[in-house]
Amino acid sequence: MLRKIFYIAGGLFLSFALLGSMGLGAWTYNLNNELEQSQADYAALQKDYNKLDSEYNQTKADYESSLDKAQTELEDAQAQIKELEQDLDQSQSENKSLERKVSAIQSKVAVLNAFWFTSESAFAQRVENSDDEQLKELYKAMNESQSWDAFVELMSYLIESISETSGIQWQPTVNAVLMGQSQ
Repeated sequence: MLRKIFYIAGGLFLSFALLGSMGLGAWTYNLNNELEQSQADYAALQKDYNKLDSEYNQTKADYESSLDKAQTELEDAQAQIKELEQDLDQSQSENKSLERKVSAIQSKVAVLNAFWFTSESAFAQRVENSDDEQLKELYKAMNESQSWDAFVELMSYLIESISETSGIQWQPTVNAVLMGQSQ
């Protein structure tokens, strides 16, 4: 009877062992399928990651290229602005110089105009209001000497200074008149 119990216990043990190994086999099979599915999902995710990483690197390179291009364009624009500002400063300086020349010419032409077309007092007033010290000295010398030479020297100076200020080269022919008169 002990043998029977031993056989029954052995049979039960074998049955449980067989059922257990079948359960473990089914469980292993399911785990293996899940592992294969997880590996396939991981490979798909890795592929997507690599694609996104490649797109990110390309986008980053494009951004850096655009940034470099924009920086270069900005530097070029700043250089152009600086050059234009220098040109503007130079033009303003030239403009001021021209304004001073025009003002000097206008004041001397006003003196000539006063001499030829207005009274002697208006002429004297224009000379006195002038900023030109040499003109004032020549006028004073003309009034003191009351000579033709002093008058010619005053008029020659006026015409010559207008010509020089305006940039016109002028050789006074008045000196020839003076020389002809003194002979």
